[in-house]
Amino acid sequence: MRKKLIFLFVASLTFFSCSKQGNPKLVVYIVSDQLTPSLLNKFDPLFTGGFRWLKDNGINYTNTFHNHGKTNTGPGYFTLSTGVYPGKGGIISNDWYVRDMKRSINVVEDTSATNFSGKGIGRSFKNISSSTLADWLKDTHPSSKVVSISGKDRGSILMGGRNPDLALWYDKDGGFTSSTYYLPALPVWVSDFNKNLNVLSYTDSTWSRLKEPGIYSKYARPDDFKGEKIVSKKKGAKPILPLNFGEMSPSSLLSGFYEYPQGDRALVNLAIKSISQLKLGKDNYPDILFLGLSATDGVGHHFGPNSVEQLDNYLRSDKNLMLLIDYIRDEIGLDDIVFILTGDHGVMALPEYLQSKKISSGRISSSQRKKVYSEILNQINQIIGIDKVVQYGNAFYFNKDLSKEEREVATKIIKKAVRYIEGVSEALSLEDILNLSPNKLNNRLKNMIHPHKGPDVYVLLKENWLWKRSYGSSHGSHYDYDSHVPLIISKNNIIKDYINSTVHTVDIPLTIANILDLNYSKNVDGIPLNVQFQSK
Repeated sequence: MRKKLIFLFVASLTFFSCSKQGNPKLVVYIVSDQLTPSLLNKFDPLFTGGFRWLKDNGINYTNTFHNHGKTNTGPGYFTLSTGVYPGKGGIISNDWYVRDMKRSINVVEDTSATNFSGKGIGRSFKNISSSTLADWLKDTHPSSKVVSISGKDRGSILMGGRNPDLALWYDKDGGFTSSTYYLPALPVWVSDFNKNLNVLSYTDSTWSRLKEPGIYSKYARPDDFKGEKIVSKKKGAKPILPLNFGEMSPSSLLSGFYEYPQGDRALVNLAIKSISQLKLGKDNYPDILFLGLSATDGVGHHFGPNSVEQLDNYLRSDKNLMLLIDYIRDEIGLDDIVFILTGDHGVMALPEYLQSKKISSGRISSSQRKKVYSEILNQINQIIGIDKVVQYGNAFYFNKDLSKEEREVATKIIKKAVRYIEGVSEALSLEDILNLSPNKLNNRLKNMIHPHKGPDVYVLLKENWLWKRSYGSSHGSHYDYDSHVPLIISKNNIIKDYINSTVHTVDIPLTIANILDLNYSKNVDGIPLNVQFQSK
């Protein structure tokens, strides 16, 4: 009996709920754009760096899904930051049409702010009504620091919340920027970082394979696959590695730098610099570093998820993340750090690749789509009146003053016509979606609906079809390949574990709030996970 009691006592020392261990000094919340569990698992034997460390010291939630239908970056980051479904929060896409303004707006648009880059409409969190994990931290611990860095403005802004100490994103012109919403001027050290980065100097650089050819033959499909984008402007160029950045136009290199592994390396270096400059994790108040990596999305859009380029990007991301972890180990120590790794959405394989596997797939014909949409609007204009319905993207917005009968007529016209677009499943009205019977896919559609901001009719794709018409892959659907993302919660020196039950991304910010013992908004959709670490 005495031996049994001793055993139980020892076990109690090694098995604990993270919410009862006091606040970590630093939470590193990593969102890798378009990161997928399938590729993390497929490439697992090749990882020796950051992915390896996070997996070997983490709890891996293998069935984590975004539970909303519009699986784009804006809705994804919003969910990961607020624990609120995008429809409920009014973040229905990366951009959408506003009836009263008669134009589209960007999810983080702020006409009252000025970007320090001097380009484009200002960007900020100003027009977002939901509170975020960063806000909950600041409300509980005003002295805590929040740093949010991403290749994309919406990634940095949606994670950083209302009052981050620093929010930075790539300006698509060779540097990282912020706006006057956050600071009176760009910090000098960030300007110096941009000068040293010198993106145009990469014209002398080549993106080559990290590993020997046999690795790519084993873990990726053949290079130069139909459907990949040719990035090089050199005559006769093919979509293969090595890629000489000097063969890209200077404007393409500047605007697209963040879409390549070298851009993610710059992001990690900037994150390391921010830890040093803001002294994150150095006092008694918990801090959060949000890091939004963008290269996996860029590479996936250009070359597809099963490409040689994407395999090489994952290998480089593995190295980059280890640089960050090693720096934190050396400067702060790892025992009081919690890491979270997840993604803002998944991705579909190249249609051409799926077709090679005898899977029905394809790309929507842009000419057919344009023709059908034009016919729809012409019919509506003739029957109801001109400019009563606006087509934006693959959805239709009705004027607010349309009668019930006019709405029914317009909806009927749209539903009938889109059936002639090969690859389209159907068109559904807002009411159709709200009245769908509950199931996994239908619930995702419902969670993207906002009764006032959203379109009146949505055009939905068949499974394994893309709107992207000529090259590469994309996302945005309610199907599993776009919704399934990784979730690994890691802490130094714990026994790795696998949780196979289904969880949703709205649960993640609430889970982190519990780890940090924060009060959070009650107007949320997620449920905090009961995270328990077991020491090695």
